[in-house]
Amino acid sequence: MSKTITFRADAETARILRDLARRTNGSKSAAIREALQSHWKNIGQEETPTAWEVYSKLKIPPAGGPKRDRARNISKLLREKLLAKRRAGTL
Repeated sequence: MSKTITFRADAETARILRDLARRTNGSKSAAIREALQSHWKNIGQEETPTAWEVYSKLKIPPAGGPKRDRARNISKLLREKLLAKRRAGTL
């Protein structure tokens, strides 16, 4: 079952579509369908990124997270600070 899709075409695109439909002796729908399928095949030929490339672009911090992330590691930071003061003898 086909679905009706509407779009706005500028004057140049409408002219191209009309001429293409005349040259192929088909309908405008067929011309658009063939153009989309051809474009889809061309896009499919492009290289897709590897899993590592996608992962590296996410910029996920290493396991354990950054030590200076105060909201997540407040208890750990306080413990380290108190231990440092105790070792220095200022506590």
